[in-house]
Amino acid sequence: MLACAGYFFLVLFGYFLLRPVREAMGVERSKNDLRWLFVMTCVVSLVVAVGFGGIVARLDRARFIRVGHLGVAVCLGVFLLARWAADDDTRLWLGYAYYIWLSVVNLFLTSVFWAFMADIWRLEPSKRVFPVIAVGGTLGALAGSSFAWQMAERIGPVWQLSLAAGCFLATLPLVRAIDRRDRAGRAMPPMPIGGAWADGLRLLARSPYLLGAGLYVVLMAISSTLLYFTRSDLVSGSRAELEARVAMFAQMDAWTQGATLIVQLFITGRMMRRFGVGVTLLVLPLVTVAGFALLAWLENRPGVEAWQLFAGVTAFSAVHSATRYAVARPTRETLFSVVTPEEKYKVKPVIDVFLYRGGDVAGAGLTALVVGLWGMLMLALPLAAVWGASCMWLAAAQKRRAGLQEHTQTGAAAPLEGATG
Repeated sequence: MLACAGYFFLVLFGYFLLRPVREAMGVERSKNDLRWLFVMTCVVSLVVAVGFGGIVARLDRARFIRVGHLGVAVCLGVFLLARWAADDDTRLWLGYAYYIWLSVVNLFLTSVFWAFMADIWRLEPSKRVFPVIAVGGTLGALAGSSFAWQMAERIGPVWQLSLAAGCFLATLPLVRAIDRRDRAGRAMPPMPIGGAWADGLRLLARSPYLLGAGLYVVLMAISSTLLYFTRSDLVSGSRAELEARVAMFAQMDAWTQGATLIVQLFITGRMMRRFGVGVTLLVLPLVTVAGFALLAWLENRPGVEAWQLFAGVTAFSAVHSATRYAVARPTRETLFSVVTPEEKYKVKPVIDVFLYRGGDVAGAGLTALVVGLWGMLMLALPLAAVWGASCMWLAAAQKRRAGLQEHTQTGAAAPLEGATG
């Protein structure tokens, strides 16, 4: 469990060094540019998710995870060289390419990580350990965003990218050690997952359960995008330079991760065990509606100044993100503890990367149809109703699958739990 948490720490420490650079580059022109960036990101996401299925079919899990992380570090090196050699106009377009690349890579890295965790831990142990493992990621995110917040204007994006590449390379021995320990406990030799490169799309289309998990992700992405555009509007309206924008977004991330850590330590595990998966998943839709309702009320109050609205949006963003990372994420990942290894590594990236970015595109399109925070609230209400219904259906379907799995694999849980715990 500690090794898994350390692995997640390195992944999110590296990502949160890169994220504020992406956010600042994304708003360097205008909000309208974000919409086509979201569309391009969605297209690239599909290519990456399906292409990764081909790698999964040919390599065992430890090797294809390490190949993925090594590829990310190499890409960062290419970006560093290109930025050093480019002129100002080229750097702007290089920044957009970086925005698309990181928007795909961050989901890919976390999707593969949680697929690996769902492959190691069965359903009941996962309810206990996933919130703890997620704490490791939150500490990494908090450290990375705090470092970027304090150092962005001193060291610049080049050193942030270099340090992040080192973090991803440092995960390679950890992945190997976790895989070997798990396989030794189950006497399971390393072997490729098998199948064809396009199996992820095929398996997703044939499974109502996986489609339900995909719907949850799409709706979550839409809600996050509505908030993202609300927040970006306020930042892009300023005349700050790139380094100042990096620090501003990093500061938001640091506040968010602090709130996330508190929730993970004291709330998530207890909530999941006491109220079940369905109710725990339902928390994020409720937070989304409540947050937009409060912002709409604040916007329409007489005498409210821009900085007060910015503070309200920042607070809502922190609470929403904390709920998403601390409550919804570890709970949602338990859904994949009752699916096959092929579904974990082939379908899950399609859901977490392509469908999530598809939700981004849908959310970006919806923001063009509404005006003000009241319009955002009117969008959030029906989405939350469908979203909440999907939470309860997924919980019931997970329970049925877990019962069938225990019935057909009697005796498998004890050695697995002992080996990984």
